[in-house]
Amino acid sequence: MPNRGFTSSRVVLEGDRFLSPPPEDWHSLQRIATVYVAGNEYRVYAPARAEGDSLKRVQHFSVRQPDLDGFGFNGEIEPPPACRVLAIRLVREALEMQEVDLDASRATGVLADGLHCWAQICVRGHVQRADGFAFKPGEHCGKCGSACIDACPECKVPIRGQVTHANIYALPNFCHACALAYPWMRDKLDTAHELLNHDDDLELDERKALWDLLQYVMSDPKADLVPAKRKLITIKLQQATAATREFVLDLLARIVVESVKP
Repeated sequence: MPNRGFTSSRVVLEGDRFLSPPPEDWHSLQRIATVYVAGNEYRVYAPARAEGDSLKRVQHFSVRQPDLDGFGFNGEIEPPPACRVLAIRLVREALEMQEVDLDASRATGVLADGLHCWAQICVRGHVQRADGFAFKPGEHCGKCGSACIDACPECKVPIRGQVTHANIYALPNFCHACALAYPWMRDKLDTAHELLNHDDDLELDERKALWDLLQYVMSDPKADLVPAKRKLITIKLQQATAATREFVLDLLARIVVESVKP
């Protein structure tokens, strides 16, 4: 992203602007952006445990640059103070521009890809808006009173509504960006877990095996092994009570629908 004040600079934002430290590695810094100024590369990081909007964590950013001489730590060294200040300033400006673009997108009701409308859905799965009309963030559902969201709670990527100029819309159950379940689907998965745990017709190892299979299918509906895993679930469910079997099979059907979406 070129910067208006520095014609020879470029900022490449890394991933999503919302910080979410990986649970398996709480010690690695989170890369926010890579900045190129007059042929020099600067890597801008947020603290390992920082969470939320990176724009609100600017004061905690650190800057490193590649160690071309091989005397630094992990292949990086600290740049001169003036370069650090400049790199952080450029990243802050890029994040501010991104925020403006996001607000403008919400106001128009159309996502940045120009193909999908922006959706607002309550956490229980009632669609409020998905048709391209503008909406206010932070509203509550008119049907059940639950809080509404317009972005994935995990990765913060906006929820896709219907394709622009289309009149049909199927409620999404998984985020198209991170593939994790939206709250309404998460609730169904939790219910399935409870049903399996309390199904007296299943042995303990059978309950665990079914839940592991269901989690595998849920985690990535488009994975190559999903059809085979679904078949195994169907076979193992033959020993379950009718209530558990029907609920889980309905859940699988929803996941199948999700797996064929573009």
